[in-house]
Amino acid sequence: MQNRPSSLLPICLLACLTTSAAQAQTTTDAQREALVIQARQGALETSIDGLQSLYHQTRDVRVRADLVALLVRAARHQEALDVCPWCQTENYSDSELANLAGAARSAGEYDKALDMFQTLTYRNPSNAQGWLGQALVHTDMGSYTLADISLQQYNQVAGTTTAGLEAKGYLAAQTTNAMQELDARQALVAQDPSNTGELQALYRLAVGLGASSAARRIMQSNPDVFSDSDRLWLTYYEGVTDIRLGIHTDQPTRTAGGLAQLDSVLNTPNAPQELITIAEYDKVVALAELRRFSEAEALAMRLENQHGQLPSYVARARAYALNGLGRPDEAIELYENLIRQSPAQATNPDDPLNEGLFYSYTDAQRFRDADRLLAEWRASEPEQRLDFTRTVRIENPNYQKVLLLEVLLDAWRGRTDEASERLAEYQNQAPADPYLWLMKGDIERERGWPRKSEAAYQQAEQLLPPDQQTVAQHGVLLARLQRGQWQGTTDEIARTTTEARPSASRDDLAREWREQRAPQLSSTFERSKGQGSGTQASREWRYEVLLEGPRNSNGSRPFAQRIGQFGEFDDEDLYASYNIAGYEWNLHPATVTLAAGHGSQLNDDFLALAELQYAPTDHITTRLGVELNTTDTPLRALKDGINADRYRAELAYRHDERGAGAIGVMATDFDDSNLRQSIYGYWNQTLYHLDRWQVNGEVQASASRNDEVDASYFNPRRDASLAGVLTVNYETPIDYRQSFIQSISLGSGRYWQEDFDSENTWSIGYQHRWELTPTVNFEYGITRERASTTAFLNMTMLFQPALYGDSYDTLARYFNERGSAGSGQHSAGPGRSLAGRLCSDQLSRYCRLQRHPRAGYLFADYYSQPAN
Repeated sequence: MQNRPSSLLPICLLACLTTSAAQAQTTTDAQREALVIQARQGALETSIDGLQSLYHQTRDVRVRADLVALLVRAARHQEALDVCPWCQTENYSDSELANLAGAARSAGEYDKALDMFQTLTYRNPSNAQGWLGQALVHTDMGSYTLADISLQQYNQVAGTTTAGLEAKGYLAAQTTNAMQELDARQALVAQDPSNTGELQALYRLAVGLGASSAARRIMQSNPDVFSDSDRLWLTYYEGVTDIRLGIHTDQPTRTAGGLAQLDSVLNTPNAPQELITIAEYDKVVALAELRRFSEAEALAMRLENQHGQLPSYVARARAYALNGLGRPDEAIELYENLIRQSPAQATNPDDPLNEGLFYSYTDAQRFRDADRLLAEWRASEPEQRLDFTRTVRIENPNYQKVLLLEVLLDAWRGRTDEASERLAEYQNQAPADPYLWLMKGDIERERGWPRKSEAAYQQAEQLLPPDQQTVAQHGVLLARLQRGQWQGTTDEIARTTTEARPSASRDDLAREWREQRAPQLSSTFERSKGQGSGTQASREWRYEVLLEGPRNSNGSRPFAQRIGQFGEFDDEDLYASYNIAGYEWNLHPATVTLAAGHGSQLNDDFLALAELQYAPTDHITTRLGVELNTTDTPLRALKDGINADRYRAELAYRHDERGAGAIGVMATDFDDSNLRQSIYGYWNQTLYHLDRWQVNGEVQASASRNDEVDASYFNPRRDASLAGVLTVNYETPIDYRQSFIQSISLGSGRYWQEDFDSENTWSIGYQHRWELTPTVNFEYGITRERASTTAFLNMTMLFQPALYGDSYDTLARYFNERGSAGSGQHSAGPGRSLAGRLCSDQLSRYCRLQRHPRAGYLFADYYSQPAN
């Protein structure tokens, strides 16, 4: 009996310890629960502080779990992860793993988050939260296939839930699978139409997809969800969508509609500054696309001054506008900067920057740079490339583009024969390609063959789809205008320039029509000094001023002219002047010119001119002219009271832009019974032309026979001459459509005169030509021949608005602005004096000045040879 208390002692001690532990646990739970309740009542930070102290005292797992949960709720993710740095993943409960995995994901510790979510599913494959977390983390890490697998597992476990749909939308957004994201967002809104966040997300998605009408329906159906600012942004997005679609589908009207919407946004009071800025950026693009280049450049310059460097897409639109404004050097700088920033965009198959840079180089006449660019581009482009599926090889559009640009560059550099031959090779391979026919039309128009050019454009029109035939139609009108077929053509031009959508071909057509119908003022001054007893003093000083009125719709125009002459002979001053008015009728393919006037001083008589020009083909032109009381009558003959009538006929042949010539006959009937009969011929050939250099050669021959009469003017019984002239021209570009051209000419020949020995003749000349603007040109030069020295000054001015403006030129620009003056039939026009109008009387110095190069002609001059 004495040992019983001793045997009960361990039992009592154990009972006491158990009771103490239970009492302590009960106290901890009570404190934990009180702190959790406190957090629910809003004292989150106080509750967290209390739980942290309690956990440090007790290390209780339930306290830890609550502390982690509250830290995650407070977005103190890193602190949640640091609550138990010594704990292993398996030490955590499922709720702790879920919370800590979410915290790790929010903190960017994706590997830790993935490990915890995977532990959840290892413990219980039916744990939906584990699968959902894995799907989200895999999406964050870019493991989209694993994310999709995890999401499928989640759907099998949990079915269709809001969380699952949100995860699906997130994965779709990350993989830019817009349709899948749209499906998920729509399902979320269908589950809960009052879900403001998803409504806004669906709205943004619709806007991003360009579904502006759907976005507007969402906004109209939920007016309380969206603010006035949201509505303004939607108007902006709708405008941008219209601009982009208008550009990609080549619908300028849609682009113009988008621009109007941008303007409505910009005109809204209190619009957000961010919205104003990006709307103005997009407005630059729209203005440039609509060929309103002056406005685009002004806006781009202001934005650059306000915000610094422009976004690349705005800088590209500005470069496009600068080209259209005739400022290619500035455009080149922008294109080169864009290529340095994004080298891949230089050869982008859809819209390569190299193409814009190429046209800028050629507009600036930097042909070697353009050639280098094409060589590098071609070397980087295979003939074929993979299609978007990466399984089928197709023709590389960039490679084809480079080939065509090489053809254009050959033509623009002066190698038109080579360009035509290469184009013919490509047409043999693809005879039904309409764009090759368009290019053929451009090149042939440049070469002075408007009838052939028109046929090429018409062939292209037949091959093009109906909505793309405008370019070919404009080419046909340009060709007709070039050859002088104004009747009916001008009405069509007026209609199409008014109604046609903005395009390079429309601008080319409008500019060409504006230039050709504009009034024109031209003046010429010539001073010559001869040697020898037979020198005709009446050729020592001469001026001409010609004012031409605007052409009417048929291409006809009036003109008025003033001619003055002065000469000194035997210490006596001789003067003659003429006032002339006339009219040129365009009766394509014929041109009739009639003029009448009156002389003063030595030639105080009535004078008249009639001229017929007929051009049945691109190559042949015939001319007939009659001048009663011709203004080329020598002053010494006028002093003696002798007038003269002149009759002329000429057959001219123009092979192409490199070669042209003529043969003609002329009879001059003097009042003293002298009949001067002349025959002449010449051929001018471009021997070399590359970039700025051009070398021309000309062969000239003439012969005359005169009656034996006593005359104070030079009147050989018979004479003949044969000569050749070599002229070298060098062009220095000043700016777009502005150049400085220097020419030097050397020539020699042989002159024969009856009763005198044959003599060698020679000539050397130098001249400058300034093409300052499309409306003002002038030139001057000096020529030294065997028996005379001649200096001249010519100036031409068109009366018309500035020709740069809003007109961007692409493929046809060079042909319209830097090429020939026409096919040769119509280029003489009314812009010639009575003596030089046909530009066939090679004995008239003024006529010599009408053909480029102007210096160094060596036809035997009646007034510069020894007297008989």
